[in-house]
Amino acid sequence: MPLSAHRRCLLTLGVAVSLCLGGSPVFAQSDLESRVDRIEQRLEGSALMGLMNEAETLRGEVTTLRGEIEILERQLRDLRDQQRQLYLDLDERLRMLELGDSALAPEAPAPDTSDGTLSEPSLNGVDDGPVTDERDTAADARSDYDQAFALLREGDFDAAGAAFEAFLDAHDGSELAANARYWLGESHYVVREFDNAIQEFQRVLDDHPDSNKVPDALLKIGFSYLEQGDRDAARDRLEAVVEAYPDSTAANLAEQRLDQF
Repeated sequence: MPLSAHRRCLLTLGVAVSLCLGGSPVFAQSDLESRVDRIEQRLEGSALMGLMNEAETLRGEVTTLRGEIEILERQLRDLRDQQRQLYLDLDERLRMLELGDSALAPEAPAPDTSDGTLSEPSLNGVDDGPVTDERDTAADARSDYDQAFALLREGDFDAAGAAFEAFLDAHDGSELAANARYWLGESHYVVREFDNAIQEFQRVLDDHPDSNKVPDALLKIGFSYLEQGDRDAARDRLEAVVEAYPDSTAANLAEQRLDQF
């Protein structure tokens, strides 16, 4: 009921009671109006106080939400920076592989043309057949490796990982096995499967200690631990890269990341 209606009811009731008690209608109405005014002021003050309290509560909630939004925006920026660094790093690794893997291609023996025909040279009187078989095996390994690597360059990381696993099953003794193991780890790393990535990178260290991929594998183990939030383990691996391979590109990248700790 509107406040004015309350006022009319109170005035009417007050006058009626006053008349019943023998009071003056004019005095009774004046006294009741004064009382009603006080009641209205109290009601208005109470309502205003309630609105002010609600407004203050809403302001506090808005401030809290703004703070949460700022935190989320900062986390999003950090994730974008990490993702950008990840792809820049992968791109650099791919370029290095393109430049460096050509040296890993198996060299074909020089053809013997002394009799005017092309033939495989024999090794200490051994029949040419095994040499041809060895070359065929190396060629098959190179073909399988190139196919897996092409999938990696195309960004089909699941297919690339499966292809590198198939390569290692078929050509575990190949001179390309260390590289294949490294890129298998990379295919896990780029999709943030860090436990699997660490496992494959560690196998590069354990199974191929003389490979030129060891510094990169150790670096990526450090990066993987850092992505998982294990800063102590990450620091240990990155510092190990700098100490063991100070002149390598991996050491340079490790130092850059250590500077951010």
